[in-house]
Amino acid sequence: MRTPAPTALVAALSTALMLAACSKDKVEPLAPEPPAITVEAMPAAERSLPQSLPLTGSLVANQQSEVAANASGRVLRTFVERGDFVKQGQALAQLDQSTAALSHAEAQANLRNAQTAATLSNSECARNEMLFKKGAISKDEWERAASQCQTSAGSAQAAQARAQLAQKTLSDSTVRAPFSGMVGERFVSVGEYVQPASKVASIVELDPLRLQLTIREADIGHIQSGMEVQFTVEAFPGQTFSGKVKYIDPTVRSTTRDLIVEATVPNTDHKLKPGMFANASLKLPDAPLLAVPKEALREEADTRRLFAVVQGHVEERVVQVGPERDGYVAILDGLKAGEKVVVNPGKDVKDGVPVKL
Repeated sequence: MRTPAPTALVAALSTALMLAACSKDKVEPLAPEPPAITVEAMPAAERSLPQSLPLTGSLVANQQSEVAANASGRVLRTFVERGDFVKQGQALAQLDQSTAALSHAEAQANLRNAQTAATLSNSECARNEMLFKKGAISKDEWERAASQCQTSAGSAQAAQARAQLAQKTLSDSTVRAPFSGMVGERFVSVGEYVQPASKVASIVELDPLRLQLTIREADIGHIQSGMEVQFTVEAFPGQTFSGKVKYIDPTVRSTTRDLIVEATVPNTDHKLKPGMFANASLKLPDAPLLAVPKEALREEADTRRLFAVVQGHVEERVVQVGPERDGYVAILDGLKAGEKVVVNPGKDVKDGVPVKL
């Protein structure tokens, strides 16, 4: 067999390479565009919707007091424990009142004696006044008798004051709740000796509570007394509680550039507790906001999507939503006024799909 000449071999290889290059230069035909689907679309437009200001805060007691003994003595009995509900005036502890009872008895006896002396002195004064008018006694004698009457009246008043003080000391031997609430802690036990400043128990008023909120300086202009606040707490997921703004701090804190606002919160069932953290929403007046029908949105976890119609094709958008009312949802970001959105998008509505209206 004869070997091909070198020149012929080179020519054959060159021809093969040229054919391969030509095949690569050929443009493959594009896949045909899928047929357009019919959708219902409507332009996004402004609607009057409720506004709210998101806030965080804490629940605090409307009143909280560490009740002092206000008397000296040994503790004979205690009547409450942590978590007990007490009414205003209910006894918390009883101190030894034997000394106070004796002082009260003495003061009452002195009062009766002083009142008896004052009565006799008044009778004597009346008789001396008649004698003075008849000229039976001199003016000096009458003035001495009148002075004695005034002294007796003063002594009776002083005895009355001492008797009232003794009565108060006796009453203070029973330590009572200053207002209705729940006992947070009892500080004394039977046998302890307490002084007037000694703490006996802490009382927390649970109805109503106060929701303490921090307002940024930029949002202060929205705040007014009487505004409604809604909030949630982690202890009761899915439940919404409400209150009304009542107390507004008159000054802005220079370090944090904010102020404190407190809303009163009804708590008749005592479910809410002071110290709970709250995610709150302060209701503001209605305002025009860009909105779309709620049916135009798809929800996936915490993400909201909708489908805009741009130049005859679907364009998927991730949007930030706001308040809703009457089936319309505010779109805060991701859409412009006048852009058309697909209403009730089906499974065939996807990004890039051609559509006809």
